[in-house]
Amino acid sequence: MPTKTFLNLSAEKQHTLYDAMYAEFSTYTLAESKISNIVTTAHISRGSFYTYFDDIDDAYQWVLNDVITDIHQTIDKKDIISSTEAFILKAKTSPHFDFLSHYYIVNEAFLQQKTVKTAQHDFRLLDTDSTTDDISQWLVIQSVHQLIRAFFLNPDKQAHIITTLHMLKNWRTVS
Repeated sequence: MPTKTFLNLSAEKQHTLYDAMYAEFSTYTLAESKISNIVTTAHISRGSFYTYFDDIDDAYQWVLNDVITDIHQTIDKKDIISSTEAFILKAKTSPHFDFLSHYYIVNEAFLQQKTVKTAQHDFRLLDTDSTTDDISQWLVIQSVHQLIRAFFLNPDKQAHIITTLHMLKNWRTVS
C-alpha cells in the first residue's frame, strides 16, 4: 500500500503515477510488468517509486484494490445476481477488461503463491450460528465471484455463464 510520502503528493501526481501503473498492469502480467516502464511513463525516478511503494507487488495490490472498489460500487447489494449479469455483459467493453483479464488468468495465482491469503479477499467462512438467509447469501456471493472468474478465464462462455446466473437467481427465489 502507498506510503505516507505518496499520500502527501498532490492529487495530480498521485493520479499520474496511478495511471502509469494501471496502464502497465493492464498491458502486462504482474510477472512481466516493469518498474522502469512505470517510472518512465510517470516521469518519476526509480528511487521515488520506492519511497511510495515497497515493490511492484505492493503497487499492484493498491491498484487492484482500487479497481475492485470501483467495480463493487456498481453492485446492487439487494440484487447481486442481476448486477453480476450486467457486469459480465458489459465486461468486454469495460476499461478494466485487460487489467482484470491479467488478474484472473495469471496474477491471482502469482499473488497467491507469494502469500498465504488470497490476493483480493480472505475466503470468508460461515459462522456456526448462520441463518438460512446467511447461508443463501454466502452461496450467492461465492457463486457470482466464481462465475466472474470463469468469464475472464473463458470469455467465449459468456452466454453459458449468464444462463448459470439465471439458474442461480431462479434457485434463490424458490428457496
